[in-house]
Amino acid sequence: MSLHHLTFLIILLFITLNLSANSPEAKELFNKAECMSCHESIDFSHKKDKVNSFKKLHTSVEACVINNEVEWFDDETLDVTEYLNKKYYFFKSKE
Repeated sequence: MSLHHLTFLIILLFITLNLSANSPEAKELFNKAECMSCHESIDFSHKKDKVNSFKKLHTSVEACVINNEVEWFDDETLDVTEYLNKKYYFFKSKE
């Protein structure tokens, strides 16, 4: 195996570990922000006609963060967006 292939595999492993590690943290952020005090699970499925891309989902999460004065960093907002996408929306692309 060449050095390039090995490097690629190691990078891929770290990316995979990082993505899987963020899911429990994102769920915890979502729960601590008490998002479900304003939303119900049904809200997410009914808004699929309005939120029809990952980018629009991320914009919606950002709006909630700002409107509710939630103190998340940008990467935490993205993590929560990815969490909601995995749980409710299932967009394949982040664009």
